[in-house]
Amino acid sequence: MAERIAVIGGGITGLFSAMYLAQAGFQTTLFEKGELASETSDKFHGMIHSGARYAVNDPVSARECISENRILSRIASSFIDSSDGYFLAMSDQEAEFGDRLASGCSAAGIPCKEEDVKEFLFLEPHVSRDLRRVMKVPDKVVHAFDFAAAVAAETIMLGGTIATNTEVTRIYAGQNTVTGLELSGNGGRSRENFDLVVNAAGPLTWSLLQESKIPSPEIMPSLGSMLVYDGRITNSVLNRMRMPSDGDIIVPYGSSSVLGTIATVVEDASNYTVEQEEIDSMQEEGNRMVPMLGKMPLKRVYSSVRPLLSDGSGDPRSASRSFEIFDHSGDGYSGLLTITGGKYTTGRIIGQETARKVCEIFGSKFNPRNPELDTSFQRFLESGMMTHKDIYDMVQSRSGTMDAERLIPGLALAVMASISSKGKGK
Repeated sequence: MAERIAVIGGGITGLFSAMYLAQAGFQTTLFEKGELASETSDKFHGMIHSGARYAVNDPVSARECISENRILSRIASSFIDSSDGYFLAMSDQEAEFGDRLASGCSAAGIPCKEEDVKEFLFLEPHVSRDLRRVMKVPDKVVHAFDFAAAVAAETIMLGGTIATNTEVTRIYAGQNTVTGLELSGNGGRSRENFDLVVNAAGPLTWSLLQESKIPSPEIMPSLGSMLVYDGRITNSVLNRMRMPSDGDIIVPYGSSSVLGTIATVVEDASNYTVEQEEIDSMQEEGNRMVPMLGKMPLKRVYSSVRPLLSDGSGDPRSASRSFEIFDHSGDGYSGLLTITGGKYTTGRIIGQETARKVCEIFGSKFNPRNPELDTSFQRFLESGMMTHKDIYDMVQSRSGTMDAERLIPGLALAVMASISSKGKGK
């Protein structure tokens, strides 16, 4: 009988972990306290990083990002806009930093090309005329929810189980071995036993381990906040040519523009506020790149907390964006892995390496195959597991109309509704 594996958390890391674990032949169940990809994985700036942002101060993360950028562009092009990205120097000091940026990109294998300022301003007319220097990198924009829905569909088709609206309230351990989970859902409280648990609870990782009286790896809960403007003001992703800081990314997302991001450490991942002065400061920085931004209506502000790897500094900007798969057996709790760090861009490789680690623990071989996410919705329908086929058919009926390019979000909702209806009351 195949080992039973539980995955806690339905963000992009948990979804890819469950997908690859199911692919490896484990009886895999993912538990999500709400709906899939509804927290950190659907509350970021929407970028698939080229890695250039981290090329100077975080080369490990930079190499991870460019590798995943290329893989995701091959297996999930339907969900990714190849808008390209540009680093902009708005001062002589930032222009000098460009040499370090180019060197870091070269070392990490990231394409980085110097562009003519005048030609760039023709392509992006709203950028400030203070522009001193421009470098092009392969940043891209991902439709996060649709992408996550495709990964969820793959997981189900591989035999995995997804239980939404089911919160893990405690991890049980007996004689220093993790034995099961306490679950709370529509059906009340219950206990379920597993051979191994993967904790991918994101910012709630620390509190869950604390409640379970299990030692936690050091993480730095970092609040990231984004501003959404009513209107698409750029054609490409724009970054400031300097070390990562607040208000230095503008992302064209659909018909809106997203300005990011504030980064502050919080004590409680479920209880935080964004101060008006932080919003004002970020807007001021965004206006330096694109002055027209200051004249656009601010639609809303959204935030999420990211479980960064702690470097002991207390500064979220200095913390690595790489990831770690922490094996609790070193603390006397075998059968438990906790995932910390990472980004949406690197969710796939984290999931793959998690499955590889689980295979090593159980002495089995692992030969991962990249999913065909571009066709996952259609294959999910054909598998006969679509319980909301009426919604799917309604969306598909719009094919060939002037709104045909906007069908994927509807298909994603149909897939998620189908998966969610199976998971409720678990």
